[in-house]
Amino acid sequence: MRSLCLALALAAALTAADTASARDFFVSPRGTPGGDGSKDRPWDLGTALAHPETVKPGDCVWLLGGTYRGAFKSRLKGASDAPITVRQAPRQRATIDCRSDDPKQRVDFVVEGEHARYWGFEIMGSDPDRWADAKGSHPPEGNRGGVTCYGLHIAFINLVVHDGSCGFGWWSSGEGGEIYGCLIYNNGWDAPDRGHGHAIYAQNKKGTKRIVDCILFNQFSYGVHVYGSSRASLNGFHIEGNAAAKSPRSLTPGILVGGGSPSERIVVKDNCTWSTGHRATALMLGYGANNKDAAVTGNTFVGPSTLRKWNRLEVAGNTFIAPAAPVSVEPPPADLDLAAANTVLRGRPTGVKVFIRPNRYDPGRANIIVYNWDQTPEVQLDLGNILKRGQAYRIVSAQDFFGKAVLEGTFDGRPVRVPMRSCRAPPPVGKPDYVPPATGPEFNVFVVLPAE
Repeated sequence: MRSLCLALALAAALTAADTASARDFFVSPRGTPGGDGSKDRPWDLGTALAHPETVKPGDCVWLLGGTYRGAFKSRLKGASDAPITVRQAPRQRATIDCRSDDPKQRVDFVVEGEHARYWGFEIMGSDPDRWADAKGSHPPEGNRGGVTCYGLHIAFINLVVHDGSCGFGWWSSGEGGEIYGCLIYNNGWDAPDRGHGHAIYAQNKKGTKRIVDCILFNQFSYGVHVYGSSRASLNGFHIEGNAAAKSPRSLTPGILVGGGSPSERIVVKDNCTWSTGHRATALMLGYGANNKDAAVTGNTFVGPSTLRKWNRLEVAGNTFIAPAAPVSVEPPPADLDLAAANTVLRGRPTGVKVFIRPNRYDPGRANIIVYNWDQTPEVQLDLGNILKRGQAYRIVSAQDFFGKAVLEGTFDGRPVRVPMRSCRAPPPVGKPDYVPPATGPEFNVFVVLPAE
């Protein structure tokens, strides 16, 4: 186990001295504050996150399998060249259940501290109450949990976050960091006024925050929601390689950047969106304030897109698809020729388009995004840049991540043929009668995983 943690440290480009001194600690649902963090005497989660004196920059805290229920706050502080890692133990499933017997208690997974990484585990809310009668964005009692981050240079890597009030609340008191490779779904709730709750609600003041290679579907409101009032800071966001699918219950944008204050240093690159009927808004870039600069390149937006009030705007290499008015720019810059620099389609395309996104942290893992406009029964994929010959693998639907693989085998170097049948996501907790929409065979997102 120790050698595995050292390998992770090497992958993060730590120095030789840092990796030589890195230590492994363990947490268990049956752990205690009186433990020493060893595998035989593990800590409880709250104790480990409070940063015991024995935990140093570069160390790894492993979450052993099981359910950790309640509200938690992390104060772990690593270093820029030696982050502290909190990670699910290999071949185990660790779940943080944001639930309390006290309906008035906030049950978020709160992250403070700095230079820490949270990797590979599940965060969810099992409370069956989804506040069907509550109006507004702040129900009078309790919440469903989710991740709330105030820390500096925090990385959330390959987490599965679902059925919370909001998947991630990522606030401007925390500088930099990234949400990478996370699967985020079924967050929020229905109310008489509208749906509430987003996959990622973010603000930023200094540095750049990165939202990269995440898979977002079936939120009750927005996917990426970079928004705030005139007092909020909405600067420095790099949004790349994400897949955002919208259900017919929510017509809010898959990606929104903009609010009551000016935005600047915004990059929206190589993302893919989809919506039932191609009618839900794919992108809203700009809202009320006059903004400074943004670059929108290489994306595939299914659903209308709006770009509003930008002084400098690059829009190139995108594909905009919608039944009518696929994209609008208000006001249109004099030097911007949308038709010449992008593909704009009114109506349904033809053909098959595949995007393969290798995972930067886990070798052998990748996201596969498929637009199967011809609705073929299977799609051929070349995984030679993901898997090694002789490597065992599993391919799972992102909408059934913990379910049965759609394909598994041993890679022999030849293209693999993945079935494009429909796969329905699990219903939101507390709504057993709700049947999530099936995006296939027209649109499917898969995750390639090394077999354990």
